[in-house]
Amino acid sequence: MPGSTKQRCYSEETTSTAATLADIDVESRLIHRCPSDENGKSCCSKPSASSWGCAPRDWLNTLSDHFGHRLLVTLFVVQHVQKGFTSSLLDAARPYLYKSYGTPAPQVQVYNSVVSLPWDMKPMIGLLSDVLPIGGYHKGPYMVGACVFGCMACLLVAFVICSCCTNLHFSTCDLLSEANYAEKIQKSPKHAPALLTYVWFGMTLSGLAASLFSGSLIESVGPRTPYLIAALPIIATLIPVGMGFLEEQKQTGQDVQETRTRYCEQWEVCMLCFLMFGCSVVLFCCGLIFEDPVVNAIVAMIIAAVVLISFSLVLSPLIAKFNAFVLVSNIVCLSTSGASFYFYTDTPAQYPEGPNFQPVFYNTVVGTLGSICSLAGIYFYQRYLSSWKYRDLFLFTQMLASALGSLDVLMFARVNVKLGVPDHLLVLGLSVFEPIVRQWMQMPSIVILSHLCPEGMEATMYALLAGCSNLGGTISSNLGAFLLDRMGCLPAGKIRESAQFENLWVAAAISTVLPLLVQLVSLGLIPDAYQNERLVHDRSDATAGSLLRRWWGHDREGYADATNSQVDSPEHADPEKDGV
Repeated sequence: MPGSTKQRCYSEETTSTAATLADIDVESRLIHRCPSDENGKSCCSKPSASSWGCAPRDWLNTLSDHFGHRLLVTLFVVQHVQKGFTSSLLDAARPYLYKSYGTPAPQVQVYNSVVSLPWDMKPMIGLLSDVLPIGGYHKGPYMVGACVFGCMACLLVAFVICSCCTNLHFSTCDLLSEANYAEKIQKSPKHAPALLTYVWFGMTLSGLAASLFSGSLIESVGPRTPYLIAALPIIATLIPVGMGFLEEQKQTGQDVQETRTRYCEQWEVCMLCFLMFGCSVVLFCCGLIFEDPVVNAIVAMIIAAVVLISFSLVLSPLIAKFNAFVLVSNIVCLSTSGASFYFYTDTPAQYPEGPNFQPVFYNTVVGTLGSICSLAGIYFYQRYLSSWKYRDLFLFTQMLASALGSLDVLMFARVNVKLGVPDHLLVLGLSVFEPIVRQWMQMPSIVILSHLCPEGMEATMYALLAGCSNLGGTISSNLGAFLLDRMGCLPAGKIRESAQFENLWVAAAISTVLPLLVQLVSLGLIPDAYQNERLVHDRSDATAGSLLRRWWGHDREGYADATNSQVDSPEHADPEKDGV
């Protein structure tokens, strides 16, 4: 949607058109662990032309032969139907549900931060499923429990609690299904790209279907009906789980004890998981109890400081620096989406001078166009930008995002109307370029986080770093609510509320300029390396050389390894070798 580039600079929870930061546990294993020969060339087999160019039926048969039809059915239900279609449908309906209750824009953003918190809890969900199996099973019982919560929430349509419970269902099933196909990929790595294509291509088509369907549905029957419809695909989770399609092996007491021992040896990482969970719970409670954006902003800033300091103390220097960069960058991308939604969708009676977009245009036309352009963004990134250095690419994409954000500022100030540029035309133009730039911002973050995960703990570290990044977006939503409140931007879908939009352009200008300024002064936190370079040694761990260990005097040698852990020197890196 227009203006969404600033809302989440480097993370989005439920994007169905590309791999998002919280949802790529598997990709970290593939990119980071591809073996190399003595000349440094990748030994991983590339997919043959036939595997990509064959008929869809033959392609699916090949996947079934190597991974089994049970896995494909499970991924179809969880990734395609639920994450791709159902989650996208509910995301489209949620703002209209807020509007039907007359919720002011700052409170909308506080509620949005609460709704997104289950995606920030993925590290804790993964930790619990690993160390506390139910009946000897790590995945199935947790997916069933999440399914029950999600289905009940959809039937109750209990406003914020409903959306939070449905996202808890999506995040839990998403994480555990990823863990399931990660195990399969390790047994057949040659066909991993084909399986990932199946996952993401299916989610993209499902997301497009949701965009095409959501606008007319919301316009004809209102925003509550999509939640009732969503109960059916959510309960469908029970089908692959109940039929044993997860193919879980029941864990013995000894197996569980070995897993717990391994986690106890990595107590610092476990501590960060509990910290993330605790911070999410605090934000959840504050968002529901306190309506004052000031209180929520203060709590969010305290949590931001606690998380930033904790991760910086516990993680190795290289990982801690980039994590700090992403966290701070996401925090300063102050979201104004609560007010901008009302700006775009208020009726002529509510905002006579506004664009007055109908749901069919705002959700179906703009949403579908944005999804298609997101795919184009991934293609152009792979084709032209994957050989850039991280620092150059992050700065370039942020400059583009700020330039596009300035067009939002002009629209909110109604300058485009004075210049004779129709709102529909400008929004369609933004819907073409903003998704492309957003993918260019996300993809290098996915790659670098993959390279920063030490061997043996890729999934846990990826979930932690991605969860921390998403937490930054949650904090950004709370701070954006405070900004809107201070600017007097308090639209709520009421009659004659034009005055509520007078300073929206000022808030948008701040949220456009601030991320660029912060990035200019923090580029040194980004590794000065190409995207195909390994950044940590295989023998490294995530806490080697950390400030905490050095203060205790336990890891002087680890500090030298951690600060010089780049395997390939940037000066001698070959951008064409082992392409990302």
